[in-house]
Amino acid sequence: MKKYIEKIREYFSKIKNSNISSISISSKDKINLLEQLSNLLNSGIPLINSFKIIMYQTKDKKIKKLINSIIEKLNKWDNLKDIFNKYNNIFNIFDLSIIEMWETIWKLWDSIETIKIKEEKSRELKTKIIWALIYPMVIVTLSIAMILVFMIYVIPKITDMYKDAKVNLPKLTQIVIDMSNFLQKNIFEILVWFFLLIFIFIVFKKHPKTKIHYDKYILHIPIFWKLIRKKILSLFTSSLWILLTSWVIITKSLEISSRALDNDYYESELKKIINSVSRWQSLSFCMWIDDIQSWKENFLFPIELASVIKIWEETWRLSELLTKISIKYNKQIDELVKNMQTAIEPIVIVLVWWIIWTLIMSIMLPFFNMVNVI
Repeated sequence: MKKYIEKIREYFSKIKNSNISSISISSKDKINLLEQLSNLLNSGIPLINSFKIIMYQTKDKKIKKLINSIIEKLNKWDNLKDIFNKYNNIFNIFDLSIIEMWETIWKLWDSIETIKIKEEKSRELKTKIIWALIYPMVIVTLSIAMILVFMIYVIPKITDMYKDAKVNLPKLTQIVIDMSNFLQKNIFEILVWFFLLIFIFIVFKKHPKTKIHYDKYILHIPIFWKLIRKKILSLFTSSLWILLTSWVIITKSLEISSRALDNDYYESELKKIINSVSRWQSLSFCMWIDDIQSWKENFLFPIELASVIKIWEETWRLSELLTKISIKYNKQIDELVKNMQTAIEPIVIVLVWWIIWTLIMSIMLPFFNMVNVI
């Protein structure tokens, strides 16, 4: 009987632990948590007490639950890196590596501050890209909703009116009516296929075997590929800079930086570079794969980045150079976002206007024939 009771307890404890480990918080909440923790640790307050103070101050139930779980594990003398590793929805490989490194020399507040800086840079880049796309996406979504309502509810009523008037319908009007009839008859199947395609897309994007193909494909999307590549390079240079200034060896820094990019294709290419560097080949040579005489730019690692690496190999001032090039990439991202907004908005507006004008004309054209009938 005792064995069964113990098994039941183990089962429920596993469920409890799985629920806790699946906790996720926003990047903004993560930054606030890291900032509070860094300030408290830097003031000389012990780690457990720092978490307790944050838990008492916060009103968010998810964060309270997360911190309470961390405190319980710390009371059992668990390592902070191992604790954070259980919350992979919140803390990534970059965070774990930084914490592991600074725990050995008892400067934990520095690691927390470093992770916070990295998280702020990532969030800033994501926000810029989202704001560049949000306006066109809102217009497109509203337009599609309006067109569907028009095709399903308005066109059928007008069709009945034309039937009663016995009017010869122009081709444009007939095409719109046929599309309306198709939507009315198959709206359920269309919605099922729509959501099925979304599901397939999500699986393709998330599955380990197909994610690398997705990550490679998005680097070639027209209009957006430059922005995506600049975002990845900005994260890569800033991560590499943080790690090198923290005295992490170059191969380990490259490995951690590659995992922090959340792009499997870039990560696979960086693994090739790491293997070459570990065999004592220069990093600039590995990144600049094409012949330097031809001035042909490597798509993944541009000439300017390879040149910076080459200068570092001669002057040993890579961290300073990476800071400058990271700032440069951020400025280029700002310019790309502005240019993208300027280019996309008129295109979307013109396309929506053309669709609406086509629908209006398909309704109005038969009225001219109705005048002849009368």
